[in-house]
Amino acid sequence: MTRIFYLPVLILALLFVFNPAMADDSKELRKQRQDAQKERQIQKKERSNQIRENTKAFKEFTRQLTEEYREQVKEFDIEFELTEVELKAEHDAKVAEAEAEYQKKLTGLFMKPGVTFDQETIDKLQSDGKAYADELFALKKQSAEKLHQVRIAHEERKKQLLNENDKKALDEADSLGLTKDYAPIAASAIGDGLTSQEERWNETEKKELVKIKKKNQQTLSPFRNGEKLRNWEIQNQNKDFKLTWEEKAELHTLDAKQLFYNTMFMQAAAGEKIDQEALMAELADISKEKKLINIKYKKTADQNKIKRRQEKKDILSN
Repeated sequence: MTRIFYLPVLILALLFVFNPAMADDSKELRKQRQDAQKERQIQKKERSNQIRENTKAFKEFTRQLTEEYREQVKEFDIEFELTEVELKAEHDAKVAEAEAEYQKKLTGLFMKPGVTFDQETIDKLQSDGKAYADELFALKKQSAEKLHQVRIAHEERKKQLLNENDKKALDEADSLGLTKDYAPIAASAIGDGLTSQEERWNETEKKELVKIKKKNQQTLSPFRNGEKLRNWEIQNQNKDFKLTWEEKAELHTLDAKQLFYNTMFMQAAAGEKIDQEALMAELADISKEKKLINIKYKKTADQNKIKRRQEKKDILSN
């Protein structure tokens, strides 16, 4: 009975499979899908060619544009370098005069007639010597701040110029379509639905669009992130200047002590009654403290270098 029951069903199934009308319909669907696949491949090739040509045109445009602005930046740099030379010469002359005056004042403290080098006198001499050294340090810092301000103003001026370069480059990229999001060349359902091959095509197309966008972003990154990078570099210059003078300030106090004790040591060599052993101990301590300060600030500078490498990568990757 079971075999008798399934026989008609089997016959109907075979008739369905070998139905000429169904075969023609399946053949027509295959042809439509093949034609659609060929059309998608043509569109994809045309898109790739267009992106390649536009990218090439953009790079040539920015090469010429950057060269034009590079010449203007060179003019700015030459102008600044000449100003810098003038300011440094002015600064060096003032410092040389102040250092000579400081040396005279310091020597004068020790050359006063009737000076006896008891502890009270030494403390007074050291206090007066520190005051003169502070005046000299303030002069050096003031001159350095003036030069730093001029340098930062120069960097700001260059930044504005290079921002113009970036804007023109991005406008050109926009006109070439390199900033847009491309629509997917997707397979649409023909017949009952998507075939497994068409589904794979659509998945591959999604990944392809992600790659295209990422590649275009890499091409445009220097121009999109140029201003951000330049602002970051200016901030770093300000931080480095501040750090440098914090170190100089710590060393300055020790330098003043060292010079004072060296002068006293010379007095001892000239026959004055001074505790040379105590002086040598003070000088040794000063030398150690200066080395520790140098180590501390070098550590900070090295840490900043490492951090900034990653910070720069992060800026350019956006």
